[in-house]
Amino acid sequence: MIAMKQDFVVGGKQVHLTSDKVLSALCGIAPGSIHIHAVEIDGRTYPAKKALSIVTGLDLLDFNTNQARNIFRGLGFKVVRVD
Repeated sequence: MIAMKQDFVVGGKQVHLTSDKVLSALCGIAPGSIHIHAVEIDGRTYPAKKALSIVTGLDLLDFNTNQARNIFRGLGFKVVRVD
């Protein structure tokens, strides 16, 4: 994967994120329970909101699932729906 970057404001906080930072932050983190929306990162499937919260330090209530999905797509990760 080519390293990608994205700057965005979420929860009133300016965030600079790279695909490499996402990979590093989630290395060794257990994915957890997925309800509907997930992101595939380094061969593992994470709940989209939980993954973004871990990577950015933002509270889960500071953003919605759609924002998380769009951010991960913008960084080149595959976003999936788990039914």
